[in-house]
Amino acid sequence: MGALLTDMLQRAQRSRRVVSIQSSGGTFLGYVLNHNPELVVLRTITRQGLLTGVRTLSLANVSQVHFDDKYVRLIEFKEHNPEVVYARPAAPDGLDNQYLTVAAVLQRASEVRQLVQLETHADSDLYGYIERITEDELLVKVYTQYGEPDGHTVLDLDNVRSVIWSDEDTRTIELLIKQRGTEAK
Repeated sequence: MGALLTDMLQRAQRSRRVVSIQSSGGTFLGYVLNHNPELVVLRTITRQGLLTGVRTLSLANVSQVHFDDKYVRLIEFKEHNPEVVYARPAAPDGLDNQYLTVAAVLQRASEVRQLVQLETHADSDLYGYIERITEDELLVKVYTQYGEPDGHTVLDLDNVRSVIWSDEDTRTIELLIKQRGTEAK
């Protein structure tokens, strides 16, 4: 184990922050409980930020360790905001008495300013707010999985395979946007 890795593991342990460790056995997220030149002991968590157990990893098999990067901060954010991220999903109001179409769900998302995930037939899924919808197109204000604005996209309505109204990822992105004070328009 090198000096840089030792320093990073010590910083993570002292600050009680999550690390992501890539090894020959996979990628593991967790809190460093202890380490020495041969072994690291992690209190492991899932990508949803839920504690799962304690695991030892041989440092000889570790190829990378990530600390305080965007992905790790996102996991920490989910862990510290479970009441919002894992809240009961909200269903779209007013859609139960009409014939449902993708266009109707998107129109409702536009009206109530609901952040949605759009799964497309082209496998270029995106998160965002529906700004405008026409008979055959929609304009989406797009956000990254980290809640950062990522421009605008125009999609053909027929290209939308599925609309995800409220799930762990969309609620996390909405909360990140609100915390940053970004105006979601």
